[in-house]
Parts: sequence; C-alpha cells; structure tokens
Amino acid sequence: MKNPLIHALPHLAGDSLSKAHARFARAALAIYAAVAAVAVTMLLASISQDRIHEEQEIKANLLLQTQAQAFYLGKQLEHLGGEVMRLGLRSEVDLLDQNLGPEQSLLSLTHARSAFFNMGIAILSVDGSVLWSEPQTFLSAGTSFARQPWFDLMRSGTRVSIVPVDPDRAEEASLYVVAPILRGGRFTGALVGGIDLARTSDMSAVAGRKDGVLTILATRQGAVVYPPTPPPFATDRAWLRIFGRTSWEPDLGELELQGATRLVAATEVPDTDLLLIALAPKREFLSDATTRMTERVALTLSVILVPLVLLVFLFRRSLRFLREAEELAMREERLRLLGEAANLIAHEVKNSLNGFRIGLDLLLRGERAARDASEERIIAGLRTQIETMSNFTSELLVFSKGVTPRPVAINLREFAGKIAELQKGAADEAGVLLGVESNVDDVRVTADPSLTHVVLTNLVGNALDALSTNGSGTAPRVRVEVGSTGEFGWVRVSDNGPGVAPAIRPSLFEPFVSGKPSGVGIGLALSRKIARAHGGDLVLEASGGGASFLLTLPMEAK
Repeated sequence: MKNPLIHALPHLAGDSLSKAHARFARAALAIYAAVAAVAVTMLLASISQDRIHEEQEIKANLLLQTQAQAFYLGKQLEHLGGEVMRLGLRSEVDLLDQNLGPEQSLLSLTHARSAFFNMGIAILSVDGSVLWSEPQTFLSAGTSFARQPWFDLMRSGTRVSIVPVDPDRAEEASLYVVAPILRGGRFTGALVGGIDLARTSDMSAVAGRKDGVLTILATRQGAVVYPPTPPPFATDRAWLRIFGRTSWEPDLGELELQGATRLVAATEVPDTDLLLIALAPKREFLSDATTRMTERVALTLSVILVPLVLLVFLFRRSLRFLREAEELAMREERLRLLGEAANLIAHEVKNSLNGFRIGLDLLLRGERAARDASEERIIAGLRTQIETMSNFTSELLVFSKGVTPRPVAINLREFAGKIAELQKGAADEAGVLLGVESNVDDVRVTADPSLTHVVLTNLVGNALDALSTNGSGTAPRVRVEVGSTGEFGWVRVSDNGPGVAPAIRPSLFEPFVSGKPSGVGIGLALSRKIARAHGGDLVLEASGGGASFLLTLPMEAK
C-alpha cells in the first residue's frame, strides 16, 4: 500500500511549481492576447479606412471616366453639327430659287457614301417636308416634320440640334443632327444628318469599357437612345427616378436594380439634351478592393495568430516537460526517502535475524536427538521465515544503497532454466505447471548473475503467488519464455492468474505498491531498478488474461 505521507511531502512543492508555471503562461498569453487585440483593432480600423478611401477613389474614377467619355461624345456630335452647318452655308444650297438640282448634286457628290452620317442626309423645306435625301431610302420625299417640337425650335433658332428619334429597326440607335439653312437672316429650310450610334465607331469607343460597366445614352426624360435594345430595368421606377431633375450636374450614386446594387455615374453630354450614364455592379466592380482588403486582414491575423498558436504550443509543451520533470524529481525524492528508511529498517531487522539464527542453531545443535517429526516441521518453517526475512532485508539494502551491476556474459536460456528448477518445488506444492520455453539454446547477455537471479526469482515467485488465489477453474500455469530481438535478450514470465488490478497498474513499479494482500511492494521496484541499471528494462505487457512481465537485457558484444 502507498504511504500517503511519503507521497504528499515532495508533491506540495512540485504542485505549486506547476501552478506557478501555469499562472505565468496564462498571464503571458493574456498580455499577448490583449496587445494583439489592440494591434488587430488598430490595423483593422486602418485597413477599413483604406478600403473606404479606395472605394471612393474607384467611384470617383468611374464618374471622371464617364465625364471624359461624355465630353468626347459631345465633341464628336459638335463636329458633326459643324459639318451640317458648313453644308448649309454652301452657295449650292439655296431653297429660294425653287431649283433642287445644285443641292442634289452637292449631296450626291459629298455624302453619297458619307463617313459622317451613316444613315444619310436630307434637305427639309421651310414647312418641314423632306425635299431630297441621300440616299433616298433615308427619308422619303414628302415626309413632314412640321409637328415635331425640334422643328419648331429650328424655325426660331440658329443653333444645331441633336435630336433622338425612334428608329425604324430595333437594332438601330438613331440620332438626327439638324442645322437651319439661313439666307439673309431668314429661315429657308433645314439640313438633317442621320446617325446610327449602333454602327458608329465613336459610340463603340465610348461604350467599349471593361469590368462589366454598362454605358447608356438617354434623353433627359429617360428614353434610352443607346444601346439599341434598352436594358430590362429601363422601365423600373428606381431607374426613372434618375431623370426627375430640372438641372444636371455630374452625379454618382447607387441603385438597386433587378436585385443587384449598381454604381451609377451620370453626366450630361455637352451642348445636347442627352445624358451619358455608366452602371457598374457594385460587388464585382469593387471586388479587387475587397480582395486586397481580405488579403491584408488575413495576413494581419496570421501575423498575430501564428505566434499566439506557437506560444500556446510552447507553453503547453514546456508545462508538460515541467510536470514530467517534477514527477521524476518527486519519484527520486520518494525513492531517496524510502531508501533511507529501508536502510535503517534493513540493518535493524538483519541484526535481529542474525541473533535469532545463531540462537536457533545453538538450540538445534543441543537437542537434535530428542526432536520428533512435528518439531522438525516447526523448525523448518522457522528457517523458511528467517530466510524470507533475510532475503527481504537484503533486497532493502540493495534498493537503499543503489544498484551497481558487475556484468559478465551469461547464457540467459540456461540461467532462466536454473531459476525455474529452484522454484519447481514451490510450484509443485501449489499445483502449478511451471515450464521454460525457448526457440534458441544460446541467448548470451551481459548481466550481473546475482542481480539477475533476484529479478527472475521475484517474477516467478510473484506469478506463483498470483496463482495461489486463482479461482477461474483453469489449470494454473506459469510460462517462462526466453528469446532475443536485435541488441537485447529477453525473458517473459506470464501466468493465467487474475492479472494486475487496473487501479495499481500506473504505480506498479513504485516502492511499497503491491497487489498482494500481504505483499510489501519492494520486489518489482527493485527488479526494474536492476534491469535499467544494466541498460535494459522491465515492463508489464498487455495480455488477454493473467499477467505478463518482460525483462530485457543487453546482448553480449561480439
């Protein structure tokens, strides 16, 4: 049984040291976690501000790009308007002489294959009727625009007008460039140039953007001019709300269209009643900024968390090593205290036994003839008990003073056989079958014979004692196996008894721990100490039934 006082004394210091180390580790981790939390908060705030600033820059660039494209489109339309005005000032264009020949020749020569007006160009009379068009399929002769609001404005103005019109075909995006024909300050008619934006390179240059940006050219009332097929959301209320303004300035906002949030940059095309609008899906358009922010956050967290995880691992590892070292130190301290106690006990008991043995010998020598059979048995029993106590005190002395082997080469197979032979009488008396098995005849190890004798005698004796309480009904058996593996020779002593109780398995090889009711608990502790002093070991093996101990000793050097 364990002595609670012996186990408690060194444990107090070791336990306080472990707790102090654990408290230090927790404090260090808490300080690091607090500092890391502050650092992460500051970094995340900085990254968030950078993200907001970057998003604002991306949005500003979207609006700036839209303005630049609207300016470019306005310049192109201004150039086309200037071309129509130049034609209207030509001397050949005179609608007051009632002769269209010069006008027809001019249009045929200069705009039969116009690079400016890909739909065509036409001459309107003072009352808005088509007098001539090139090509003639552009506008049919006699078609009247007198009721069109833009024509009324043309009568009283001198400026070029850019007029969106309903296209004849769904794939067209039509604009008219209309300029008045003035003679003597009087309105005499108009020139109309037709442009299909779906076929002009100017609009392709404006709309040819990347990143999924949709470019729309619309009137101030919300009618889509380009692209030819209006987008599905062109009739949504959210979209139409963009156009409910009396004045226009470059604007950037967000709209929820068809379940997706879109960035909307809108600006007017200079000198026209048209608006250029750029729409970009917010999530995809800002994805690069989001990805960069996510990468920075991940990098920041990894910089913080990796050392934290490493610290936790190192603290746990050092705490485990410290506990192992403490357990080893406590075990050594217990052994030292036990050794001192055992040394005192052994000397006192051995001195008493020596006097007892001398007195018994003197008594037996004087009355040998008068003893009967019962007295002989009593005397033999006394001698056995004296021998047992003598062996115990010898083990205590060896344990307390330390094991110093004097190894020589021995044949482990023969040595184990001799030990079994010495225990044969006790086995037969207990009705136990004791046998030695080996696949080889010669297992030569380097060991101290007397110490090895102690170990094997303890193992076989313990097996016999365990079988004395075997109530399983099976024939009791102790098997001694001998063999070698690599650099070690081994002896396995196994039995089919009740085995070692699980409660004492962890401390089975500690001093004064025994599974036997009358056991002292010094034999296995001493046996392991002897085995390890030789460079080998003694372990309890896992077995299906009974107990199995394996002793290993170093092989003889060749």
